[in-house]
Amino acid sequence: MTIKRNFITPLLLILFATQGFSDDSKKIKAALQDVTVFFNGAELTHTASTQLVKGENEITVEGISPVLNRNSLQIKINAGVIISSFEYSIDFLKDEKQNAVTKKIKDSIDFYNDNLRQITTDIKINNDMLTLLKQGVTHNVTVAEKSLSIEELTKNIDVFQKKSLEYSSLITKLEKEKSVVEEKINRLKKQIAQEEVKHGKNSGILKLKLASPLAVNAKLTIKYFSSSAKWTPFYDINITAPEDPVNLTTKSKVQQTTGIDWNKVNIALSTGVPNNGKTAPVFNAWFLSEQTYAVSERHADAEIIAQNSISYSQDLSETAMIRIRGTGSSKTSPPLYVVNGIIIDENEMKSINPDEIASMNILKDENATSLYGSRAAGGVVVITTKSMEDYVLQKENQLNRTFSVDIPYTIQSDGKEQVIELEKQIINNVNYKYYCAPKLDNETYLIAEIPEWEKLNLMNGQANITYDGTYTGQTTINAASTNKKMTFTLGNDKRISVKREKMQDFSSVKFLGTDTKIVLTYKITVRNNQNKDVAMIIKDQYPLSTNKNITVELLEKTTKSTTNREDIGIITWEETFKAGETKEYFVSYSVKYPKSMKLNLQ
Repeated sequence: MTIKRNFITPLLLILFATQGFSDDSKKIKAALQDVTVFFNGAELTHTASTQLVKGENEITVEGISPVLNRNSLQIKINAGVIISSFEYSIDFLKDEKQNAVTKKIKDSIDFYNDNLRQITTDIKINNDMLTLLKQGVTHNVTVAEKSLSIEELTKNIDVFQKKSLEYSSLITKLEKEKSVVEEKINRLKKQIAQEEVKHGKNSGILKLKLASPLAVNAKLTIKYFSSSAKWTPFYDINITAPEDPVNLTTKSKVQQTTGIDWNKVNIALSTGVPNNGKTAPVFNAWFLSEQTYAVSERHADAEIIAQNSISYSQDLSETAMIRIRGTGSSKTSPPLYVVNGIIIDENEMKSINPDEIASMNILKDENATSLYGSRAAGGVVVITTKSMEDYVLQKENQLNRTFSVDIPYTIQSDGKEQVIELEKQIINNVNYKYYCAPKLDNETYLIAEIPEWEKLNLMNGQANITYDGTYTGQTTINAASTNKKMTFTLGNDKRISVKREKMQDFSSVKFLGTDTKIVLTYKITVRNNQNKDVAMIIKDQYPLSTNKNITVELLEKTTKSTTNREDIGIITWEETFKAGETKEYFVSYSVKYPKSMKLNLQ
């Protein structure tokens, strides 16, 4: 969104004319009428009326934000009045004009500082007295053999014990008082910092020279952009029961530190982004040169990052979360990671946001080495991230979306978040299913699936989920996601039991020449203890290999699943369980590798 700048007439080329402004100009206060808040920044609109005489007029407009972008300042005046020149500056208010609450807090800080100095002095005096007491007793004990009797020495020790206890107790008491006073001072300092943000000393003022053809009451409109404001969308998702629709409430958190309070103003929240002077990029010549890459040797076990707790299915979400490492020993080369044609290391790979991945492919053996040479002996993970085209439609839609608040709103300039409810939607097309991944967690979770969620026109933001009147957690809505369905975890259900166990009778270890072949079989038992039928999704996994010396085979004769994602090794069963029904599922795979290797096959 580009802020228009066609308010001021061409005569403003004499903006900072040589003729200065007088100190006795007429002062008026501009009232804030409208605010458009962006994700970062806000556009403020003030209005003011003033009586002008025929000819030259000089006025000072107060009540402007002290933290505005001067280049964005726009001024408009009616009745044929010409703006000869203007000057924006910040008025640094004097101490006697400071906020009354701030002055009261400062007086309290001064009082407690005096108290603190007195306590510190008392602590020092008592410590000194205790030191002198110890020195005196030490001296008496030293000369006791010559000048003191046993009785006199005993009296000295008794006096020392009594007085040292008094001094020590008093010092302890004073230390506690000191801590209490210091805490009060810290709290007051935090309060005064907040008050100074709310009622800051700085104020923006605008001095204008106007030429009026007639004596007239003129209306002035002032617009500008300030970066000291923002709004953040978030959601409340309320589900009463699996038979009922989902209630989705869109809300916003608005905060501002523009230096002026927004008192009963018209507020609009925009998803657009003001144009801050950015220009379209221009290509330069791209020259290729040879680069060398150092491949470090380290042990890397097969690992697949656990799926997002709120999303258990759908194409890219699983692919994007995968982290494939080599499955060989420390002597085996780790896989090569290539992102948009550039080779990166494993740490950089971990830092990639899964939502930015457009595609992921795994190259093995000759397919890998033919492209990247011997350094790709451990396989290659080829990733392509999303380009600008993948986001244009979403951004174009968002740029045109604005939420206008129907009633005047008040938001103080203290940086505190103000919650504004924007809209409510009832989602009827919702599918409820139970989900479990017993290799990762034996719990069973109730999941809500919303197909065609893109029609809801959502924005990026956090969402609070409430199920049956109980808060169940928070999730993140990614408006740029390519998932076909949006899923929410509503909580775990103890009435569906799941157990995963290794089948010893169907697992084996064989030695074939220089290789070892292991067969592993697992049984998953699921029982529906509810008194109604439920839709169920069960997931498990088997390892993948990017090493030509390691061969992994899923034994499909034993493993009969609904779907098998061979690219990431995820198998899925989707079935309906009747009330009280129990079902068993099996996953079996073999791994063949050299005897010299040590693999983690758990």
